[in-house]
Amino acid sequence: MAASKNLGVDPALSASGDWLYKDGDLLLGPVQGGVIVQKLFAGELDRNSLVSPMGESSFRKLAEVEDFKVALAKAEAHRRVDAAARVEAAKVSRSRNVRLAIVATVAVVVAAGAAVGARYLAVHNPFKTQSDDGFGDITMSQLSIGLARGRHSEEELIDYPVGGPGPGKTRSGRTGAGRVASGKVNDAAAEPDGLQMAQFDNDAINSVVASHKRSLIVCFREESDRNPGFAAQIPLEFVIGNNGHVNNLWVDHPNYKNGPLKDCLFKELQKWPFKPYEGENPSVRLSFNVGKKG
Repeated sequence: MAASKNLGVDPALSASGDWLYKDGDLLLGPVQGGVIVQKLFAGELDRNSLVSPMGESSFRKLAEVEDFKVALAKAEAHRRVDAAARVEAAKVSRSRNVRLAIVATVAVVVAAGAAVGARYLAVHNPFKTQSDDGFGDITMSQLSIGLARGRHSEEELIDYPVGGPGPGKTRSGRTGAGRVASGKVNDAAAEPDGLQMAQFDNDAINSVVASHKRSLIVCFREESDRNPGFAAQIPLEFVIGNNGHVNNLWVDHPNYKNGPLKDCLFKELQKWPFKPYEGENPSVRLSFNVGKKG
C-alpha cells in the first residue's frame, strides 16, 4: 500500500480482496486490489486489461469492474498530464536547441568576419604612416614592364641594382630576348621578322599594380610567421596573359624560388584584374624589401 501512496493513489480506491490478472497469455496473481491500482498508475495495466476476483473463473476488462472505475479514471488523467508535460518539455528543448544553433552560427559569422578584417588590416592598415610605396617594414620599388621572354636558366635571373634594372638586362649583363615597352603600346604592325608587336597598355598595368600591390603583403607576413626574423630583397617577375590574368611567376631569390611564399604570391597575383589585350605578353618586374635587409 505504501507504493500506491507514492503514486498519489488513495488506498480507499483499491478494491478489496485478492485478484488475478492477465498479461498476454500469462495468468498472474493473486494480488491485492491495491497492486492492481498501482499497475494502472504505472501504465502496466490499462482499461482493457483482464482481471478476475480470486475464486471466479470469468475475466472482465478493468473498465467494466466497478471497484476499479474511479482509480482507472484518475490513472488515465495522470497519464494525460504526464504526456502533456513531456510534449511541453520537448518544445522547450527544441526551442533551446534552435537558440543554441543561432548563437553558434552568429559566432562562426563573427569569427569569419574577424578573420577577414584581420586580413584586410594586414593589407590596408589605416593606422600606419608610410610613403606611397611603403607598407611599414615592407617596401616596393623598381617597377618595370617589358616584353615577356624565355627563362631557361639561372643566368636569366633579374638583377636589381640601386638605380633600377636596365632595359632587358639579365644578371649576367646580357640583353633579354624582348624589348622593353614604354607608354601605351597599341600598334599592331608586324616586325620584319613577322612577330606581332605588343598591344598592352603600360598605364593600365601600372594602375592595377598600384591599386593591388598591398594584397601581396599578406604573403610576406605569412612567410615572416613561418620564418621569424625574415628579412630579404625579393625580386619578382610575372607574365600577364592575353586574357588579362597572370599566368607565370618567377621569384628571383635563391631561397624562395619555390615554396609557400611563391605559391601565395602567385595566388594573389592571379586575382589582379588586368585588361585583356592582343599581341605579345608583357612581363612586370617588381622588387620588395622585407624587413631591414637591403
